[in-house]
Amino acid sequence: MERRGFFGKALAAGVGLVALARGIKARAKGLPSDPGSSPAGASGPDLIALPAFNKDSSYTLDQAMLERKTSRDYDPDRTLSLDQVSRLIWAANGVNRPDGHRTTPSAVARYPVDVYAALPEGIYLYETKKHELVRVSSEDVRSKTPAVQPGLRRAAMTVLYVENKGKIPGGETGWADLEIGCMVQNLYLEAAALGLGSCVFALVKYDKVTELMGLKSNQVLRIAQAVGPLKK
Repeated sequence: MERRGFFGKALAAGVGLVALARGIKARAKGLPSDPGSSPAGASGPDLIALPAFNKDSSYTLDQAMLERKTSRDYDPDRTLSLDQVSRLIWAANGVNRPDGHRTTPSAVARYPVDVYAALPEGIYLYETKKHELVRVSSEDVRSKTPAVQPGLRRAAMTVLYVENKGKIPGGETGWADLEIGCMVQNLYLEAAALGLGSCVFALVKYDKVTELMGLKSNQVLRIAQAVGPLKK
């Protein structure tokens, strides 16, 4: 990589991290996921209005990092509450400042990565501006997503990370991959705080799941992450 390209990327990454730090320090109010920020919409099979929640947990970041680990033994009989889904999805890619910036940094704020939640009711796209899930397929793909590791098929939710090639700065997928890495870790930490297990995995049945999601040619399913209650 040329020196100019390297330093340009380093500068962009630095700007993103500074913005993230400022957002945390400011503790912004009036977010789409905050109580009282807007009336909750009606939920149904095709739309899940995620519950608002207070962001004042006594569970510390240090505790979450101590508890963060990869888990593969999920309880197929236990599900996630809507409150848990709301917190997990917000941690991965939610709005954390009134200007629309999010919990994870993105090069020049292009946000080329969409987060989908695979639940028993189907596959849902996370709409960050309204903090809601919009169904794109009624297919339950959780058991069909992992190519191996059968334990992951029993997770209560599978999060699917999709890159939009047209939104990636300079068309360099490395930036989008970096963004996904931040999302994955955020989800790991939130899962730990909620007493849940999580596992990111790349051995995915990409062709099958891409078809079931109805992705377009400029959309690429990059990786998946299981999350849910573990066997006791």
